Amino acid sequence: MLKKVNEALIRFNLLQGAKHVTVALSGGADSMALLGALLELKDELKIEKISAAHFNHQIRGCEAVRDQDFVTKFCTENGVELFLGSADVPSFAKEKGMSLELAARKLRYEFFDSISTDLIATAHTASDNLETVIFNITRGTALSGLCGIPPKRDRYIRPLILCTRDMIEDYCEQKGIKYVTDSTNLSDDYTRNKIRHNVVSVLKEINLSAENAVSRMTTSIREDEDFINSVANEKFDELVCDSGVCVKDFCKLHPSIAKRIITKYCDAHNVEIDNYHVNSIYDICLSGGKISLPQDMVAFVDAGFLKIDNAKKQVQNVTFSVDITQSDNDLFFGDKKVHNLLLKNILDCDKIVGQLKLRTRESGDTIRLKNKNCTKTLKKLFCEYKIPLEERENLPALVDDDGVVWIHKIGVAERVAADKDSKQIYILNTKKD
Repeated sequence: MLKKVNEALIRFNLLQGAKHVTVALSGGADSMALLGALLELKDELKIEKISAAHFNHQIRGCEAVRDQDFVTKFCTENGVELFLGSADVPSFAKEKGMSLELAARKLRYEFFDSISTDLIATAHTASDNLETVIFNITRGTALSGLCGIPPKRDRYIRPLILCTRDMIEDYCEQKGIKYVTDSTNLSDDYTRNKIRHNVVSVLKEINLSAENAVSRMTTSIREDEDFINSVANEKFDELVCDSGVCVKDFCKLHPSIAKRIITKYCDAHNVEIDNYHVNSIYDICLSGGKISLPQDMVAFVDAGFLKIDNAKKQVQNVTFSVDITQSDNDLFFGDKKVHNLLLKNILDCDKIVGQLKLRTRESGDTIRLKNKNCTKTLKKLFCEYKIPLEERENLPALVDDDGVVWIHKIGVAERVAADKDSKQIYILNTKKD
C-alpha cells in the first residue's frame, strides 16, 4: 500500500512542499490507514507536522461518540494533534431541505476549511473512485462525472486514491492498526452502499482489478477534461460581460465548450446545477426562453444575452391595456403613405373569422406575419424581436376563431392585414398600465 501512496504523491504532485498535513480522521479503516501511512513516511516526505481532524455528524448516537472517543485516544497515545468538530446534521438537513448525505458533507467540509493547515488529506480510495463513477453514470453525468474523484482539489489531497479497499485492510492487519466500523456501511439504505454491495461485486466478477482499471480511465479522462476546460475558460473571458453571456457568439461554439461556459457562469452566480440544467440552458440559448434553476434562480435569454437572476425578480410583469377603434378605411386614399407602425396595428374587419378576443400568449400560439412568408411561434418571435422578459407574459394578443391575428410590438397576421381594398378596419392603440 505504501508503494501506491508514494506513487500517488509523486504522480499527482500532492504535497508541493507542504510542511503541515491534517488527516480527515473518521476512525474507519481507510482514514486510520492513511494516518498510519503518513506517519510512517513523514521523515521521507519531509513533512514537519501531521495532525488529524474528526467531525461528529450526530447521526449515529452512541456509535458516533464511540468513534470520537476512539480517535481521541489514538491521537493522544501517538502524540498527534487532533481537531474536533460537531454539528446536528439531521436537524440541519431538515431545515435546509437537503439529503442527509449532502448536509453531512457540507458541514464536514466547512469544519475542515476552518482548520489552519497547509493540506488536508482525505481517505478516498480507488474503490471510492469506482463507486463515484458508477453513481455519476446513473445520474446521466457529463464527461466531468467520469473523471471520478480528483487526486487534489484546492488544498484537499487524496494519497490513497490508487489504493483499493483490500490493500488498505491488509495494511491495517500487517501494521496492527485498529479501526472502528460505521454500521451504516453495512446497510443498503444509502445509495453508495447499494453500489458497493450489489454492483461492484458483479463488476469484479468480470475484472478482479476493476478499481485499477477505472483509476486508469479516470486519469486519462481527467487529462482530456483539463484541456477542454482550458479552452472553455479562454472563451468564457471573451464572451461574458456584465450583461451576461453573448448568445450570438456563444452559439457558434462547439457544444462541449459552450456547456462548460454555462457551468462556469452558473458557478459564478453560486447556482448548483446538474447536467439536465446545463442542457436546458443550452437549448434556450439556441431558441430563446427561460428555465427555472435550483435556489429560486432562473436562466433566460434577453436582448441577445444569457442571464441568471433571482426568479422572484422576474415575476414583476408589466401589464398593458388595449383600445380598439372601428372606423371606415380612409388610410390608403390618394398618395398618402401609411406609417409602418400603424400598419402593424390595423386589421381588416371583414377578414376576421368568428369572434375576436383579447388575451395573452398561450402555449403553441403561432402567427404568419405580413410579408414574412413563414409561420412562427410567438415564443420564437419574442426572442427575435427582443421583447423584454418582464413584458412577455402579459403582452396583449388578439385572436379570432382561426388563431392569433395580432400581437403587440410584433404586428398583424397576413390573413387579416388591412390594405386599400379594406372597407372597415380596427385600429389598435396599446399602452402600459
